[in-house]
Amino acid sequence: MNLIEGNVFLPCFIPREELVPDPVTGLTESAAYCAQTAWLMNSTIKDNILFAAPFNKKRYNDVIDACGLRRDLEILEGGDETEIGEKGITLSGGQKQRVSLARALYSNSAYILLDDCLSAVDSHTGVHIYENALTGDLMKNRTCILISHNVSLTIKKADYVVVMDNGRVKAQGTVDELVDADVFDAEVLKSIADTTTTTEGSSTQGSSTNSDVAEDDENDESSNSKGKLIEEETKSEGSVKMEVYALYFKYFATKSNLFLVLFFTIGCQVSSVVDTWWVRVWTLHSAQNSVVVSAMSSIIHEASSLSLTSIFAKAQTSDWWFTPILHSPISANILEVSHSPLYYLVIYCLIGLFYSTMVSFKNFVTLHCGLVASGKMFEDLLARILGANLRFFDSTPVGRLTNRFSKDIASLDQQIANQLSFFFQMVFNSVTIILVISVITPSFIIFGAIIAVGYYSIGTFYLSLSRDLKRFSSIAKSPIYQHYTETLTGITTIRAYGDERRFLIQNLNYIDASNRPYFYTWVCNRWLAFRTDVIGSSVVSLAAALCLAYVGKIDAGLAGISLSFAAGFNSAAVWILRLYAELEMAMNSVERVKEYIETPPQEPPAEVPENEPAPSWPEHGAIEVSNLALRYAPTLPRVIEDVSFTVKAGEKVGVVGRTGAGKSTIISSFFRFVDPDAGSIKIDGIDICSIGLRRLRQSLNIIPQDPTLFTGTIRTNLDMFDEYADLQLFEALRRVNLITAEDYQLLIDSNGKLEQDSDEVENPNKFLKLDFEITENGGNLSQGERQLICLARSLLKSPKILLLDEATASIDYKTDALIQKTIREEFSSTTILTIAHRLKTIIDYDKILVLEKGRVADYDHPYKLLNKEESLFKSMCEDSGEYEKLVEIAKSAHQST
Repeated sequence: MNLIEGNVFLPCFIPREELVPDPVTGLTESAAYCAQTAWLMNSTIKDNILFAAPFNKKRYNDVIDACGLRRDLEILEGGDETEIGEKGITLSGGQKQRVSLARALYSNSAYILLDDCLSAVDSHTGVHIYENALTGDLMKNRTCILISHNVSLTIKKADYVVVMDNGRVKAQGTVDELVDADVFDAEVLKSIADTTTTTEGSSTQGSSTNSDVAEDDENDESSNSKGKLIEEETKSEGSVKMEVYALYFKYFATKSNLFLVLFFTIGCQVSSVVDTWWVRVWTLHSAQNSVVVSAMSSIIHEASSLSLTSIFAKAQTSDWWFTPILHSPISANILEVSHSPLYYLVIYCLIGLFYSTMVSFKNFVTLHCGLVASGKMFEDLLARILGANLRFFDSTPVGRLTNRFSKDIASLDQQIANQLSFFFQMVFNSVTIILVISVITPSFIIFGAIIAVGYYSIGTFYLSLSRDLKRFSSIAKSPIYQHYTETLTGITTIRAYGDERRFLIQNLNYIDASNRPYFYTWVCNRWLAFRTDVIGSSVVSLAAALCLAYVGKIDAGLAGISLSFAAGFNSAAVWILRLYAELEMAMNSVERVKEYIETPPQEPPAEVPENEPAPSWPEHGAIEVSNLALRYAPTLPRVIEDVSFTVKAGEKVGVVGRTGAGKSTIISSFFRFVDPDAGSIKIDGIDICSIGLRRLRQSLNIIPQDPTLFTGTIRTNLDMFDEYADLQLFEALRRVNLITAEDYQLLIDSNGKLEQDSDEVENPNKFLKLDFEITENGGNLSQGERQLICLARSLLKSPKILLLDEATASIDYKTDALIQKTIREEFSSTTILTIAHRLKTIIDYDKILVLEKGRVADYDHPYKLLNKEESLFKSMCEDSGEYEKLVEIAKSAHQST
């Protein structure tokens, strides 16, 4: 077994499906990796442990016991079939870390890489894991590289030790060699000497029988419903409800804008009809001129064969030259004053200009109203999502939210308004065509009714299928986003296991499932096109036949108008069907956005003006918790039951307990992330449930278990609102030991500017430059550095109440001791509640709150609890391997009070 302090750089391993297990050990030449920040899939606990490996009942149960998960599975309603959400959000930090460790132990890899896997668990569980998992039977024939700050615990059975400092190897060798070299302090030496430090409690978590775990894969279904967290994404059935259209039009525009859209649409249709009619007038004028020319030509031709005397004789009678023109087949208006072609061309251009103006204004108003509607819906959706309670995010994968804010909002931005405009244009166009043909050939109305029934029948089949295909396509995209985000987050772990191929295949399967409805949609379109073309051809044939039937009653111009409009009817009818289908499909996005605008349960109001506390609240920081009970959802059991304790102003209280005891839940209740199911929390006499969330959360300060950093610089992460001078930021960094006192003094002397020559300084301190870029989630910093930046950010505000949730779990003991000293000195008047697994961190606090199964087990000064025989806190201290040292510190602190 190896022990290293520092970071691991993982080599590239052969994919595990290509490796052949050793016939003796059953292990393969591959690696398993447990990251410092546990990565878990959005699945069940069992799926996360197996990680696609074959299920072996005995090995699985041994892993559960070795990692101390037996008790946790008994508490969880669904056992190992409990869904844990994205990133294991429903589990505590210690539970997540142990599930990640169980995955590494269950694998058949010969090399196990563990990056500080004990930092998130309590001392009792840490001893159990070390004795049963890291040095137990499951680790036989394996090479284990363990990174840990808990040297006292992990050094005892190490075969080889590497001590690192500032990016370099400080010392290495066997334990005995390093002891002889005087590398370790007295505390570590004592731990090495006391190699038999184990307690009965260290094995109790694994003492349960294996009967609690599923016997085999066939029995898995028995507990699926109990541990279900993520429900299948729902989709609507049937046609889009009218309330969906009503909601969109509510956002779409005012009555005046709707009137403008209607006016411009009607104007387009009127100008289209007038345009065709004017072409007829122009054509008739040209035809009349042709008749005059023909009549005059016939007279001239006849006159050429007569004598001059005969011509004068015929000219004296009007029948010879006037009658052919006067009684021409066209009309008697032939002799009326005619206009030049320029006259007709100018009017035709004016009609076209009017038409283009109507279309332009219609499109502009529609586009404007569509963007307004999209913007308002986006704002409401964002407000509802940001205001949703935490349970909503536990049970809703990020992929679904991403889908709403990307694909569905894009549909609102780009499609619906245009489709609405085009659809109504086609409806008016079809109505206009029917009216024009019916006016010219009234008999068309009878046949038109039959044609309409045919279109309706085809459209019904087309709409019912295409609409549901769109819904399937919409919900099929969410798993892609979810899987991609999950894979990207855990890419280091996936590569370490050599399991990239499986995740790639999963991603391709999700893409195939998303594309499948798209292909069927085009098949559906081709089905529609063939049948509408057949009906459209019958419309043209019918219009032509009716024109022949009305010969003598209509002129050629009217017949031409009828035929031209009939030819366009098929196109208009097809577009009505397609656009209505596309509109229904696009309105599916409105349905999905509407769902998240209306359904997410919201947090309490941000402001309650009538109960607004004084601007100076909290003035003292006194806390009173009375009979507090908490549950995450109305249908779930309580996780905190009848908890009561008081904290005086300025007191420092440590909160301890086994993993999953409810420590983080208590802390989150102060911010009302979970509202009390019963009882109350009062700060300086004010019930926190009676005031607005904004004021409450602005008045408290927390350093969470999982540090949160943003893409930007060190300066922007420390001082988001640009409230502090650079020297104040450096002072905060000094107080958390990210920069030394010597460097800070130089910064003061140089007025905040200290240049480091990278050629002269080995491994220069990046925290001396406030403009140092921090990547997303602090990816270019270690877990400990991230925690310290969050701590420095809190120190800047000097709050009256400070809550720390394992804020120094990933920091070495020496730095942790210095930080705790800074907290005690700098925050002497601040009330502090600290969740800690390192008992030495809080052993000199004023009070210790011990939680067990959601209830208060002990609450008193640490020294008094150590003198209490049945104290759970005393048992935890004994399990830590530092009992004498803890008693000494607690006694000294008690005597000084």
